[in-house]
Amino acid sequence: MKTKTLNLTTLMLVFFLMCSTGIHAQTAKSNLDQTKLMEQMLGTWEANVGKDTIEVWETKQYGKSFITKVSRNIKGKKSPYYISNDCIDSKDGNIKGFILTASGDYNTWIGSWATEKKLSAGMVQNFKPETVSEKYEFVYETPAKMTFTVFNIDGKKTWETKYIKVK
Repeated sequence: MKTKTLNLTTLMLVFFLMCSTGIHAQTAKSNLDQTKLMEQMLGTWEANVGKDTIEVWETKQYGKSFITKVSRNIKGKKSPYYISNDCIDSKDGNIKGFILTASGDYNTWIGSWATEKKLSAGMVQNFKPETVSEKYEFVYETPAKMTFTVFNIDGKKTWETKYIKVK
């Protein structure tokens, strides 16, 4: 009986140590509340991305996660573009997203809020941080204005779009 009690006590102690270490490591990384800051993305955002083409991002919260449906209105006809499912990884405190395109392809990304207004991210293969192929910045100038910028691996700006919140 003493052995069972000792084993159970040891198991509980190890569990609590692991939990407290994980919590400590996450809060030590940043004082920014990554989930709360993601709420800036909520709603419907639109941007003119080309001749007769409006891109629409519709972001909703799903518990502590976020789902963004992106479509393109080309000459008034709406077509699905991609869906991004995003959440905070409790192990490293980063935001991780899985993008599924309408064509059936997928991408993954990892990012975090650098400031209360700037989310920095990198497109990666299967959530491996060492495989960054592009970098992104989302900068929220106001609650209704956001700039999305894409950089190549060398840091050269390759695309920039201004979004306006419409809902």
